[in-house]
Amino acid sequence: MPGILIWAVLTFVGIVMLTALQANRSGGIRSPRDKGYNLKAAHYRSLRAASSVLMLALGASSPALALQFALRIDDIAAPAFRASGISADLENDHFSATIKQLSFQGHSWKNLRLTCPKIAIGNDAIACTQGTLTGEQSWPVRFNYAPNAKRLILDLTLPASEHWHIDARWGKRWELAASIDNAQVAHLKTWLPQDMPVPSAGTVSGKLHFSGSTAQLLAADADFRLAGIAFSDASGRHAGEKIGGTIRFGAHRANQELVWEGEVRWDNGELYWEPFYLTGGARLTARGRIDPLRIALEQGLLNWPAIGEIAASGSWDRSSRTLTAATLQGAQLKLDALYSNFMLPFLGRTVLAKSTASGELGFAGRFADGEIKALDLTIDQGSLQDQEGRFGLQGVHLELPWRAQAATVAEFGIVNGKVLALPLGGFKTAIQIHDKKIGIPKLAVPILGGTLNIENFQAASSEQGWQWEFEGGLTPIAMEQLAAALHWPTMHGTLSGVVPRVHFAAGELALDGALLIKAFDGTAVIQKLLLLDALGPAPRIQADIDMRNLDLDLLTRTFSFGSIQGRVDVSVNGLELSNWKPVAFDAAVRSSPGDYPRKISQRAVQNISSLGGAGAGAAIQRSFLGVFEQFGYSRLGLSCVLKNTVCLMGGIAAAPQGYIIVEGGGIPAITVIGYNRSVSWNELVSRLQRVTQGNARPVVQ
Repeated sequence: MPGILIWAVLTFVGIVMLTALQANRSGGIRSPRDKGYNLKAAHYRSLRAASSVLMLALGASSPALALQFALRIDDIAAPAFRASGISADLENDHFSATIKQLSFQGHSWKNLRLTCPKIAIGNDAIACTQGTLTGEQSWPVRFNYAPNAKRLILDLTLPASEHWHIDARWGKRWELAASIDNAQVAHLKTWLPQDMPVPSAGTVSGKLHFSGSTAQLLAADADFRLAGIAFSDASGRHAGEKIGGTIRFGAHRANQELVWEGEVRWDNGELYWEPFYLTGGARLTARGRIDPLRIALEQGLLNWPAIGEIAASGSWDRSSRTLTAATLQGAQLKLDALYSNFMLPFLGRTVLAKSTASGELGFAGRFADGEIKALDLTIDQGSLQDQEGRFGLQGVHLELPWRAQAATVAEFGIVNGKVLALPLGGFKTAIQIHDKKIGIPKLAVPILGGTLNIENFQAASSEQGWQWEFEGGLTPIAMEQLAAALHWPTMHGTLSGVVPRVHFAAGELALDGALLIKAFDGTAVIQKLLLLDALGPAPRIQADIDMRNLDLDLLTRTFSFGSIQGRVDVSVNGLELSNWKPVAFDAAVRSSPGDYPRKISQRAVQNISSLGGAGAGAAIQRSFLGVFEQFGYSRLGLSCVLKNTVCLMGGIAAAPQGYIIVEGGGIPAITVIGYNRSVSWNELVSRLQRVTQGNARPVVQ
């Protein structure tokens, strides 16, 4: 609003000049075209003197003379300015003027009126010391216009102690000075583009001064204070509250260059600019030069106590509007604040979404010819910790020198860490870097007394994102240590495996060939492994699993299922997991072929029976054998086809109205039959949890 008020006052001053000074100097009204206004003749079709000029020489001081004058103009137009319905009346020392509609840069205001009950008109100046400008409200205004001296002084007072003082001089040498007190930033919302955040509160106070010669700026100075600034947009993606600080800027001409320097202090307040949320406490200083070809930042320094200091320099080509060169560097930056404020907002849909980091970060980058030419990155005493305890790294050290179109070697290592509660030992490795390609020939990660070996790791950046691949294996680790680390029941034996080629692209991790794992004195082969949205919040897994010759005694002792001697084969086809939970599979457990002891305890019988649902039971070969603790069997098996959260159950053979889970054999023998074919997956999992925790009641029928 103050901007349009100032324009209105300037227009009224021009009217005063037309109605008075021109009459004073020539004895009549001359067209403004004679004074360089460049207005069309049609704009003056209604221009007329409503009354005769009663005194042609306004400079005369005889009190006996009286002056009356009236002016009417239909409209005045310029490329970004238009005023219509203009009228002015001067009677002795009382002046009033009205603009029915004033338009400036696409905005319009109606019925603006300026009154000066006592205007002073002389040969050298026109002064209004107690004027009033009326629009939607009334505001006191004062001005002093000196055409010979080519100077205008304007004072405008608005509500809430808002005051504008403008002092302008023009000619071959020109100068503009302004002083602003408590300017309401809410006035700006009328002038801002519709897609910009709208200011709603806050004030700006300060001074500015510009001077120059013809069209050339010679010097500029500005010093402003911001208090309580608030803004927002309709989408809610950009907002600020209680922002306060200072803005200072200065420039002067040296030959063909404009040498400049500035400072911005953000002392307090909150800012949300999606995806960043920041709080005040930063200081930015900068200096540089401007010439006809470029804008140069010789030194910029961002001081943010919560993070550290970041220095920058650069050059902007004015003709092509491109950044031609830049450098950026920072040392011993606080990684915790840098990570949480500027990195974590981009990781919201990845496995790092709930993570924290600490340590010190240093970097130095160089940009030229439209691309990054060099980047040096260091991390010292770093850590990365998942808040849900899924992973963590401590004592991270990284030295990464990167050069465009050149080969370099980086160093990376950790003191210790964990993944899914599995402890990782310390390691160091060399990383080969060439442009946008990364290679690690060999990496050995200690884990539970064994070693996870990663070989021939290769990664490269493409238009679809990062792609990588590797192969490797796991040397034997004790199952007892693995179970203790994962808080599982005690297991026996060892775990080892061979990892074929694994590759990642477009958010998909796939396994070429078969992953071989040895556990429970048997083997497990995983094929067609595919991990989708691996770094997202809900990863999906597809695979086929084939387990052979697993020792049932090791399995059942581990999970407190009861004792079963023998061996089994397990097949899981079409396995699909979403966020690590099964949604579909076709699974079956069958006795392995071969000659080996086959015994089952009463507790195991009851637990197997409970998996068959209501109505499942055990048929004992002879009723008096219920006193036996162990029974013989010839074969056993159970199957489940999971679809739409329901498991379709089956066994090794059909039985009247059911299916056989355990088929008796030997003396004493027992047969277990299941009758419920459709079981809720959640209910089946609940039954498994109960029986493995020892909560099932063993009742032999």
